[in-house]
Amino acid sequence: MCKSLRISLGQHVFREELELWPLFDKHFSAEEQNRIVGRIIGITGAEILQSMLPWVTSALTLEEENCMMDTWKQATKNTMFSEWLNGWWRGTPTSSLQAVAEASHAVPKGTECQESVSDNDQMFKPGWKDIFRMNQNELEAEIRKVSQDPTLDPRRKAYLIQNLMTSRWIAAQQKSPQVSTKELTDDEDIPGCSPSFRDSDKQIFGCEHYKRNCKLLATCCNKLFTCRFCHDKVSDHSMERKASTQMLCMSCLHVQPIGQTCKTPACNGLIMAKYFCGVCKLFDDERTIYHCPFCNLCRVGKGLGIDFFHCMGCNFCLGMKLIDHKCREKSLETNCPICCDFLFTSTEPLRALRCGHFMHSACFQAYTCSHYTCPICSKSLGDMTVYFGMLDALLAAEELPEEYKDKQQDILCNDCAKKGKSRFHWVYHKCRFCGSYNTRVIKSETK
Repeated sequence: MCKSLRISLGQHVFREELELWPLFDKHFSAEEQNRIVGRIIGITGAEILQSMLPWVTSALTLEEENCMMDTWKQATKNTMFSEWLNGWWRGTPTSSLQAVAEASHAVPKGTECQESVSDNDQMFKPGWKDIFRMNQNELEAEIRKVSQDPTLDPRRKAYLIQNLMTSRWIAAQQKSPQVSTKELTDDEDIPGCSPSFRDSDKQIFGCEHYKRNCKLLATCCNKLFTCRFCHDKVSDHSMERKASTQMLCMSCLHVQPIGQTCKTPACNGLIMAKYFCGVCKLFDDERTIYHCPFCNLCRVGKGLGIDFFHCMGCNFCLGMKLIDHKCREKSLETNCPICCDFLFTSTEPLRALRCGHFMHSACFQAYTCSHYTCPICSKSLGDMTVYFGMLDALLAAEELPEEYKDKQQDILCNDCAKKGKSRFHWVYHKCRFCGSYNTRVIKSETK
């Protein structure tokens, strides 16, 4: 059965490449292909990508591999996909770090790209040192050279220019020594080296924010905290959770490299938490959490393709029921218009408005008790046909004073964005194009 399944799968993949891929390339533009690819990988979880990418790339040539990754990066250009990829797939030919090395072939002719690397620069790729030493004028000259090269495909040209522009920053990041915590012979010397409890009566480790069996060693101040929220509450700076490399097991009080289990023999593989993310350095023992490779952070939910998908345009994980929402580029990298909480990192459920804006679901319920327009663009939040019909009946039964009957006002409709005239009224002005009362007066009354 396994052999039969393998043969059938192999034939399917072969026919897909032979017949479907040429049709896909023929009938869809590059922009449409990027949207389709973005939709497909937007429902693929980080764990699946981590296991799938090495398997797929092992069967491709270097050119095919680079072409595939170019397509993926173009489809995910508004996201943090490249940052997530570099976080766990270092040293592979398709990572964006290699792209910088590839872009380094555009350096002046006198530069040797395959120079030997000194002992202190073992982390550098061939050619990186030349990019790192280039001044601003030389860097701009190389960017102009790539920009004016007629042999390059436009997408390839944009890709190389982007990597040249970020090369010095990436090289500087790689050049800077990694923050490492020396192993202390006395773990008690570290501030905070004591257990904290979520429930002291039941002796459950954790804090008010998370249930976990460990503390994180903050690289910024070399102190132990149960979570970043506990750190930020008592510190004058924020903790970079992803930079942490050490943890304290609150059972044996031993500082060790971060991992899901304790490495000391005394704990015998004690699990720090049911959920562990090596990218975000997040431990949680209570909620269902997944890591999104495009947001590059952990979110509450079952996972991509299950109850969430990642919209490459909005650059956010949305519920599957919002798959046909009105997309706005990076529309969630802003604050909630009601409570001013940053939406991108918020853990509260969100509500998509008809106009394409977002707010928290709880904020939406409270706001719509007294308002029916978007607080950002002033468009109607829903179908207002019934309400506008009630206003029609109200105005039909209302008698205006004689001096106002023939007067009109210039109005702008917030729903259809058209200007027009409406009969005079102190409160309600109907748009003659779409019938909406969501309007505003833009000119004083005229005869």
